Amino acid sequence: MARAPNLIDDLSKAWQKAVASGRIASEFDAPFDDLDGRWSKGDRVRFGLIWTGAGIEYDAHNLRSGEQINVPVDERTVGKRGFVCQFNGYRALKPGGIPQQVGRQPDISPAPADCRFHCQDPTESLSLLRREPLLRVRLRHAAWNAYFNAIPFEKEGHFLWVPAVLDGATSGLPHLPQVLTRELVEDLVLLFQQSTNTVLFFNSLHAGASVNHVHAQAVVHRQPLPIERARTVEYKAHALLDGYPAHAITFARDGDIDAVAGAVERLQLDDIPFNLMFAGERIFLVPRTAEHEIVSEFPSGVLATMEIAGKIIAVDRRTYENVEESQIESALRKVTIRAEQLIDAWERS
Repeated sequence: MARAPNLIDDLSKAWQKAVASGRIASEFDAPFDDLDGRWSKGDRVRFGLIWTGAGIEYDAHNLRSGEQINVPVDERTVGKRGFVCQFNGYRALKPGGIPQQVGRQPDISPAPADCRFHCQDPTESLSLLRREPLLRVRLRHAAWNAYFNAIPFEKEGHFLWVPAVLDGATSGLPHLPQVLTRELVEDLVLLFQQSTNTVLFFNSLHAGASVNHVHAQAVVHRQPLPIERARTVEYKAHALLDGYPAHAITFARDGDIDAVAGAVERLQLDDIPFNLMFAGERIFLVPRTAEHEIVSEFPSGVLATMEIAGKIIAVDRRTYENVEESQIESALRKVTIRAEQLIDAWERS
């Protein structure tokens, strides 16, 4: 097994090199109309990142009109917990359409032909097969490729980690559903243990995943998120978040991998959506309720791992300007399930 002292260092260097060479860019059709008229549904858009000399910046163009798409990207702190809200209008270009309504969303097809990574069709412009991996690493159970996210919300690095089949210098991507096996959990823990200044996470279906092809994500994030500062309390041999609005079971960074894998396995057997997050010195397993996949507090999108962790990614200016701490806390309580309730149920079965 190849092990690196700090994979995020290697990934960050590869990211910066790819940005400088113009490789962090994609062309695709806009999924819906822009309310400010910068694009219409179906317009061909080129979106990516460029190196300006002063740093990394977003770069987007409407290829139909020939106009550059300029959208501000801002962040502000909300409330005493230190929640962060980021306004990122570029994320409105994310393929996959817009939410249907508050509540549970339609299931995402598991068929290879419907895969939004287009893992079997390199003719599609957003196919992962058209992106050169930024990094390849072989872990205990699988080889993993790191790709750039087509619509990154962190300019310094937003990656997709995808299990691959290596054949010499090339790799293939077998289509597997967005489900974690025990082996894949072990590999993700190993990835986490080899990385610093990063947040690694897995969104299950109905908990933030917009692609039904097994993958994790990672972002460069050098400041601790609110969930990382939350205290814990012991409950029946489990460490649970205490006093934080979202519920979660926590594990030590270098703790028992079998405990993490076993808890994930149980949630999947019970058909309970979840977010699995690796950050700082802890691993957070967040049980979710599919019936509140989209909530009235944030009706424009699903709250995924970063939102659960305390960083709201807003695609509209009104949400960014008006969001309050009580609104965030209400949403996090609504979308998560009390961990004590699950542990009690596991003991009874």
